Amino acid sequence: MGRFETELEDLKKRQKKLEHSYSNIGTIRFLMFLVMLGGLIVGLYDSNIPFLAVGIVAVVIFVLLVFRHGKLNEELEYTKAKVIVYERYMKRYDDSWKGFAEDGSEYLTDDDLVAKDLDIMGKNSIYQFICVAGTEDGRQMLAETLRQPEFAAEDRTKRQIAIQELAEKHDFSMDFETLCVKSETGKKKKYSSDEFVAYCTSDDHIPEIFQVLRFLLPLITIVLLILGILGKVNLGYSLISFFVVLLFAWITSGVAGQAVMPMISFGYVINDYIRMFELVSGETFDSELLNDIKNTISTDSGALNAVKKLERISAAFNIRYNPIVHQVLCGLFLWDFHLGIMMDKWRDQYGSQVKDWIHAISRMEELLSFAVLARTREVSYPEVTRHEKVEVSAENLRHPLIDPSKVVPNDAAFKGGATIITGSNMSGKTTFLRTLGINLILAYAGAPVCAEKMHADYMKIFTSMRVTDDVSNGISTFYAEILRIKSMVEYKKNEMPMLCLIDEIFKGTNSADRIVGATQVIRKLSDDHSMTLVSTHDFELCELKSESGAPAANYHFEEYYEGDQLKFDYKKKDGRCTTTNAMAILHMAGLD
Repeated sequence: MGRFETELEDLKKRQKKLEHSYSNIGTIRFLMFLVMLGGLIVGLYDSNIPFLAVGIVAVVIFVLLVFRHGKLNEELEYTKAKVIVYERYMKRYDDSWKGFAEDGSEYLTDDDLVAKDLDIMGKNSIYQFICVAGTEDGRQMLAETLRQPEFAAEDRTKRQIAIQELAEKHDFSMDFETLCVKSETGKKKKYSSDEFVAYCTSDDHIPEIFQVLRFLLPLITIVLLILGILGKVNLGYSLISFFVVLLFAWITSGVAGQAVMPMISFGYVINDYIRMFELVSGETFDSELLNDIKNTISTDSGALNAVKKLERISAAFNIRYNPIVHQVLCGLFLWDFHLGIMMDKWRDQYGSQVKDWIHAISRMEELLSFAVLARTREVSYPEVTRHEKVEVSAENLRHPLIDPSKVVPNDAAFKGGATIITGSNMSGKTTFLRTLGINLILAYAGAPVCAEKMHADYMKIFTSMRVTDDVSNGISTFYAEILRIKSMVEYKKNEMPMLCLIDEIFKGTNSADRIVGATQVIRKLSDDHSMTLVSTHDFELCELKSESGAPAANYHFEEYYEGDQLKFDYKKKDGRCTTTNAMAILHMAGLD
């Protein structure tokens, strides 16, 4: 945290200095414009050579100031974006990060029950905490990874090494994240590359006839114009030809447009991609995965030069925003057709690679997002394995979204079978289940975890925690929970590794039915390849045995009192709970 504070203070000082310089040059530029205007007017009107000379010198100085002003503006905007990056890091050390705009809610579907239950995406989620992606594609990739990560062991190891390297590359990471912030502004924010990639891989081209007409028709106009100037023909013919060509351009605008228009949306972010390409291409990496990304977009592969060519075509296309100049160019040269055919040629040469280039930047954004954890939390890199009997162990396991100054660590050591967690209200049972689940998601994604040490088998995760009713479809809370439990039982038939995290099982029904139903379900879900953790207030479940006869493991959380004040230490303890606190909580709320 100290490094971010120091560097943020330096950045803010630099921002103020740049703002001061920018303002001063703006003032000088305006004054020089007045000198330029006065010198040229007086010098030309009165044939006053000294004034004319002053005016010409002022023109040169004014042009230089315009360029300098533009460079300062770019530097100032970059510094402002970097300040935002550092301020976001500072906010991750307390609960201020919960105000970040990007929380992944737009990627959640009705089927993303685990993501909702474990705060993977949505308000106050791990996605909201770590996301640094500036492009829509990067944010989508992060959401897909977090939804239910399923990487081969080799790929997961590569990801761990890459994320660890990025966590250590402070300057590169801050610079890249700054470019991500710059790409978030305005209409760029919701840009998606899907349309442009589809265009680049399509077979549609401008018909061959227009290859000839784009030269022939303008040539006729130019020849008539030259002949008119030489007095060979009436100049009116060249004017008629100009309007005929312009009318032709209007009528066939759709033909040229199909080759040019898909570039418009990509044009909004093309400069951001160029700067990201340059930054990655200029960095030295050790990890295989980061070098794969670099090689995909390096200058050797032509990606950077190709996108710079595309930038020039985009700049030429933007002339249409000056309608008078655009119409003149269309009437004289069939401007849009030249650009369209240039795009066709660019697409033929580079189109098949575009998806890989964009995907490479998205991968970098996604990996950098996971590296955020290593900069803001005490982490380790877990070992993920596979055994016939699933197991998880962790030392000082912590919830990554709880303020580091307040979070309470707990050890974890579970194996296949049933684990019953009892405890009084508000004592930490549910938070512990979420802590285990969210860290396993991170582990499976190849990311660091908030633990001193962690070892886990890969398991598909199921949850039944934030269960709600669906009135429109006539589904009660109890029935909604039944449906979740059913999906667990159905998956278990595959005899694949799985983890079931169930909070307050069957709380929507009476105690007698709840105990009977819970006993049957937990027995069905518990064996060597299925790990089932259940929180409950029903002490009767502590005696439960699996279908093989193995007894359930028991842990509990409890409260203590200081005077008449109810307190919690949030520490997991062996055995079943022996206390209750419902009446104490009612007293705290003034309802006794």
